[in-house]
Amino acid sequence: MSAQTNGPTNGARNDGRLRVVIADDEPRARQFLDKLLREQEDVEVLACARSGGEALELVQKHAPDAVFLDIQMPDLSGLDVARHLRGPSAPIVVFVTAYDRYAIEAFEIAALDYVLKPIRRERLGETVRRVAEEVRNGKRGQSRALDEALQSPALEDRAATLRRLPVRHRREVKLLELTDVPMVFSRDRLVLARCDGHDYLVDYTLQELERRLPPGLFLRVHRGALVNVDAIDSYGGEEGVLVLRLKDGTRIEASERRAAEVRRRLK
Repeated sequence: MSAQTNGPTNGARNDGRLRVVIADDEPRARQFLDKLLREQEDVEVLACARSGGEALELVQKHAPDAVFLDIQMPDLSGLDVARHLRGPSAPIVVFVTAYDRYAIEAFEIAALDYVLKPIRRERLGETVRRVAEEVRNGKRGQSRALDEALQSPALEDRAATLRRLPVRHRREVKLLELTDVPMVFSRDRLVLARCDGHDYLVDYTLQELERRLPPGLFLRVHRGALVNVDAIDSYGGEEGVLVLRLKDGTRIEASERRAAEVRRRLK
């Protein structure tokens, strides 16, 4: 995965300027935002991403002060990228969006920064000044505001279908191909995705994943597990319980409440 990069990559501050990463899958929109930000004398554009996955890689590489995220991008939306930016070193998030007034209201209620498309220089300048002030003040309140906005019905209803599954791997976010994930399950209040014999931490709830995964690809077999239909090798009744056997050897029981639906889907 390639990227446009500019300036230092070691995370060092440069003359007090606001260090930013841009993410937008539309070339013209990305180039236009890059141009407008470079017109701001106190801004240094470090890199430009063409997808949500690439945006996460560039944030990890450059440790910017702020990231300007388009909402609708391949792999991961800007909202999905934002939910994976956590901790004291996480950048300030600015959403760049053409969303309707209900989604914008969610940003405003949570006091999050956003820029509407088509972008106006004056509005962008205001946002840059506000973000720079937040960075100087230690980014207070950004994480809570982000959580509140991402949990709002206005944004949840517009969440795009996941094309790959983001999981935590060491200090990075790894993107798993959905076809390589036989199951996602909960254990000890954590949600985990299995892939190639490893269990990875997932930042979504199973309920969220049920809504966000491609229709028909995964099947809810009980309260704590989603199974990839293509990963099922066989199924059958054992002492009155429906048991699924996966191609990797995993044996998983369907709950009594869901057994009939599981049988229907697998016929």
